[in-house]
Amino acid sequence: MKKSVIIIIMAFFIGTMAWADAGPTEKDYQELGDLRAKLVKMKREMDRFMKDIIATYPDQAQGALDVFGQDVKVDITEKANDVVVKADLPGMDKDKIEITLLNNKILKIGGSRDIVKQESSSGVVRKERMSGRFERVLELPVECLNEGINATYNNGVLEIDIPKKKPGETEAVKIKVQ
Repeated sequence: MKKSVIIIIMAFFIGTMAWADAGPTEKDYQELGDLRAKLVKMKREMDRFMKDIIATYPDQAQGALDVFGQDVKVDITEKANDVVVKADLPGMDKDKIEITLLNNKILKIGGSRDIVKQESSSGVVRKERMSGRFERVLELPVECLNEGINATYNNGVLEIDIPKKKPGETEAVKIKVQ
């Protein structure tokens, strides 16, 4: 009896070790890749679904989520002497746009947009235009200067020209000895 139990246990361990040494097969990796692709597709669909919900019920979503401005589209172009940032900000007043350059490389574009809300909205089928504060933070491809920055806003497009720092150029700060 003891010998048969020992033989069964040994056979179990030998079988387990042989299976463990085999490792994942090419088929296993293919199945994991397919699963990953399905999960990515599901995430995209959920993101689209959540945007539709927020767009359908902006008054309820506004308190819980700061949704306006999260999808501000930008283009960043590096030229010989400067970096150009273009941002789509439709319906904004240029006086309510705030631009900040931090540490010569981090650009913050923020502001607020107000849409007059009417209490009686008969005939409205869908409301997607958002109002409120937004902020978009971008990392620039190179360090830039804090001076000589120009920003223009025309037809809903904000264009910011930021002069680049020349390689090896450092900012000199005079320190007074007391």
